[in-house]
Amino acid sequence: MTQTQETPLMELTPSAIDKISELMASRGKGPMAVRVLVHLGGHGGGQSEFKFVGMDEKLSDDTVLDMGPFPMYIDPQAAGSLKGARVDFDEQKYASGFHIEYDNPLESYLNSRRKDWGDNPIANKVQQLVDQQINPGVAGHGGWVVLLDVKDDKAFIEMGGGCRGCAVSQMTLKQGIERIITEEVPEIVAVLDTTDHSNGENPYYTEDPTGGAGTPF
Repeated sequence: MTQTQETPLMELTPSAIDKISELMASRGKGPMAVRVLVHLGGHGGGQSEFKFVGMDEKLSDDTVLDMGPFPMYIDPQAAGSLKGARVDFDEQKYASGFHIEYDNPLESYLNSRRKDWGDNPIANKVQQLVDQQINPGVAGHGGWVVLLDVKDDKAFIEMGGGCRGCAVSQMTLKQGIERIITEEVPEIVAVLDTTDHSNGENPYYTEDPTGGAGTPF
């Protein structure tokens, strides 16, 4: 079994590979791939989803794992959550047949999104607040927060999980997240939520393709 990257994101046991291959063959649609998604929730929770897709349905930002009989397409969020995961198939041991073991997918995902702020003392202070106070707080509602950038006197964040699309997300932002950050880090006067809560996308913030700081629209 070979992979397209040096560090394996996940392991499939031979029994899991054989069972997936058997299920694919039963579809009678020819060669297929497996798309892996992880739906993140609070308290470190996550729900994995595996589905069959066409070989031509690979997306540009997917990580591809070559499992021999089939490839696996893993989107960036799942790739940040699945490192070290192991998938097994055992009809005797597990009622559902398939079983995936991985440690705290939400924590793994947030670690993969956490930036290295170098010697920027303000950004490091804000990141510490996000890690130690804000994320533990919003986890109770199934949510999470990622610090995207600190630019001038503003911090830019993304909200996800139960916080994305939540009717009280602005209250959480203004009365919780922004209050904590501006009180603890007075150099920051505003916290801007970049998330489009209507459709789950993030159109208000983009990374500078030259590698510089993110640019708010």
